[in-house]
Amino acid sequence: MTEDTKRQAPGKGAWMCLVALLAGLAGTGLGIVHTTFVSRQLLNARQGLEQQRNQLQVEWGRLLLEQSSLVAQGKVEDVARSQLDMDVPDLEKTIVLKSDRDR
Repeated sequence: MTEDTKRQAPGKGAWMCLVALLAGLAGTGLGIVHTTFVSRQLLNARQGLEQQRNQLQVEWGRLLLEQSSLVAQGKVEDVARSQLDMDVPDLEKTIVLKSDRDR
């Protein structure tokens, strides 16, 4: 017998091993595709949230500027005089009430 005839066809165990390796390879490929898909979805969601955060920070800054301009010294009094027709009362008409804490 020559060496070529001594070789035998792969047995049932070798085929099962090959099938298992191919199934593992296919499973790994599908896992990579799924993980990439989920990662991209999460990245898109994160970018949307970052844009929303930036818009809220801009709005917060505007509100802080508006608040500081409204409570600036004299601004409240000016608005009270011009829009509400309010005046500071005379001292004779002013009544000071004392609380229990003042005693």
